[in-house]
Amino acid sequence: MALTDQYRLGLPAWGFPGWRDRYFTAQPSQLAGYARVFNTVEGNTSFYGVPERTQISKWQAEVADVDFRFCFKLPREVTHERWLDADTLGAFLRTVEPLGDKLGPLLVQFPATVGPAQLPQIRELLSHLPVAFRFVLEVRHPAFFDQPEILHDLLNDHGAGRVIMDTRPLYLGDRSHPEVLAALHKKPDLPVLTDVNNHLAFVRLILHPDLSANDEYIAEWATRVAGWLGDGHEVFMMIHCPNNLYCPELADQFHRALRARPGMAELPPLAPWPVPQQAQLL
Repeated sequence: MALTDQYRLGLPAWGFPGWRDRYFTAQPSQLAGYARVFNTVEGNTSFYGVPERTQISKWQAEVADVDFRFCFKLPREVTHERWLDADTLGAFLRTVEPLGDKLGPLLVQFPATVGPAQLPQIRELLSHLPVAFRFVLEVRHPAFFDQPEILHDLLNDHGAGRVIMDTRPLYLGDRSHPEVLAALHKKPDLPVLTDVNNHLAFVRLILHPDLSANDEYIAEWATRVAGWLGDGHEVFMMIHCPNNLYCPELADQFHRALRARPGMAELPPLAPWPVPQQAQLL
C-alpha cells in the first residue's frame, strides 16, 4: 500500500467560520475547499443528531472528485444518553451508508462514566455495527488506561482501532491561557497509549493555542507516525486546538515535519490553501 493510501490528515470540522476567506472559500462550498487540502475530517455534527439524507448526499457530491473520508461520530443518544438506542443507531447507519468509499472509521466515543463494568454493554453495542463499517473506540475511564489490555480482545473481535488522544500540550503547557482554561473541562488528562490495534491508528492531537508550545509534540508525533506508516499501519491524524482558527496551520506544520522524517519524502506537500495567504494581509 502506498504511503498516500495509508495516511490521512484532517481537522475536527470543515466549516469553522474563522477559516472562511482566510483558508477556504465558500465557492463552491467550504467542504469542497477544505477537501482540496485535507483528505479526512471528524464529523462531529452527527454526535448531536442524525444528519438528513439530503445533507449526506450534498456532502458526498462536494467531495466526489477527491479521495476523502468522513469519520462520523456515533450519536450521543447511542453512546452517552442510553444504552443501545437501536432505532437511532439504525437510522444513523442507514443514513451514512450511501457514502460508500467516502466513509472512514466511525468514532464510537464513550464518556468517562463508562468503565470496565460496562464492557458487556460496550460489546453489545459494537456487535450491532455491521462488519462493512470500520470503527474506532474512544474511552475515557481511567481504568482503561491503567489496564489497557482489558479492551484488547474486544477490539480484536471486531477488527476495531482504539482512539489515541494526546492532551499533554494543554495540561503541560500554560494552563492559564484563557482558551485552554475553557477547554480543560472537555478534554481529559489521561495517559497517551500508543499501541496500534488492527493496523488502524486514529490520533486526536490537541495542541496549545500558544503555537510556540507545540513544537516538541509535533516532532514527537511526526516520528511516531512515520514509524507506524513504515510498519504498514493506516493512520488517521486529526489536529485539534482550543482555538480552531489555528488548526489548519498546525496541521500543515505537522505534515511538513512528517515529510522530513526518513522514508516519508514521497508524501506530497499539502495543496495550497484555496484562499491565497497574502489576502490575510489586506
